[in-house]
Amino acid sequence: MEPTPSSNQIAAAEKEFCDAFRRNHPFWWLITLFVPPVSAVAFCLVVGFTGGAAQLHKVLLTAAATFFFLGKFVILHSAPLKLFALVVYMDIMTGMLLVFHAGFLFRIPYLGSRLLVVARDSQQLLAGHPWIRRATFVGITLFVMFPLAATGAVGAAIFGRLLGMSRLSTFLAICLGSVLGCGVMVYGSVLIDKYVGRENPVLTIGGVAIIIALILLLNYRYRTMKKRAQIDEALTDK
Repeated sequence: MEPTPSSNQIAAAEKEFCDAFRRNHPFWWLITLFVPPVSAVAFCLVVGFTGGAAQLHKVLLTAAATFFFLGKFVILHSAPLKLFALVVYMDIMTGMLLVFHAGFLFRIPYLGSRLLVVARDSQQLLAGHPWIRRATFVGITLFVMFPLAATGAVGAAIFGRLLGMSRLSTFLAICLGSVLGCGVMVYGSVLIDKYVGRENPVLTIGGVAIIIALILLLNYRYRTMKKRAQIDEALTDK
């Protein structure tokens, strides 16, 4: 198994690309850098003016819970179509920033080091699964479809490049994986409404407990696979 690049190597490679991208394609550099934050501010303003401060607060809490813990499972909660749009938007904007501007983001205090850890962890996990290397575009798409907050656009944006994919192909794989993964969750929400229902509080609490248990189980499995990849890499280096 090939050794996983160090955090410094990842940051240096992304900085080199970011500088070249800004120099050679200044228009697209500006578009891909400013569309995510500007659209996020515009979205918050629209929600705040139309739904009030309470609605904006709720949306921001949902976005934070999605990014740091629930992942795509948040769509199973309620209002699946609205949450589908929110999660897909978050994945696409995160993917756009990380695919084209990781070199800039890695230099932001605290945030940059956290992103580097996620990127390196994702690489170690994928490095232990050769089929993903062979699948390239499909592999990255499936990686983004995986519903955990620990995986997704951040790891896929970096690892897609290591697989030899172009920035555009990596970004498109992130978009496709997000739409498909969130679509599966919307279908799951429909099944819950059809066969379980949300009116019974006992069933609702039980369903939330099952989802949390599933998230914890998948996170445990993710950490186990990552640790095994780290061990395999250490053995390979000896």
